[in-house]
Amino acid sequence: MQIIVTGHGNFGTGIKSTVKLLAGSIPNVNYVDFSANMNEEDLADEFESLLKEEAKAVFFCDLIGGTPYKQAVYKKEKYDVAVIAGCNVGSLLEVGLQTNLSEASDVHLVAQNLVEAAKNGIQEFGVRKTQILDEADEDGI
Repeated sequence: MQIIVTGHGNFGTGIKSTVKLLAGSIPNVNYVDFSANMNEEDLADEFESLLKEEAKAVFFCDLIGGTPYKQAVYKKEKYDVAVIAGCNVGSLLEVGLQTNLSEASDVHLVAQNLVEAAKNGIQEFGVRKTQILDEADEDGI
């Protein structure tokens, strides 16, 4: 299995650069940019090339509904893939470094782990998650 990090502009290679600085490389993670000089077919061809090498993949996209996301969804017709959006470095590091992707078999389980890691990794400085719940209870919500 592989994770394909993709997005608009230099999103993919930007994430790759950050991951490399923090942790070196993560095995079985590929990075694909959708740059200004590409069209949808070019991007689809890059995805196809990666999927021919490894047919199971989790696409980790920048935005829901953007071209990289849509082209990844189209690959579900032919390959065993999961497609998620909202890629961030923290969740990629957490899941990518804790999961042996070459032995993983369930793309949806890896996708859900990425989603949960992303949810758990976002917070406002100085505010605990339980504080938000406590305040909501006081308002009767």
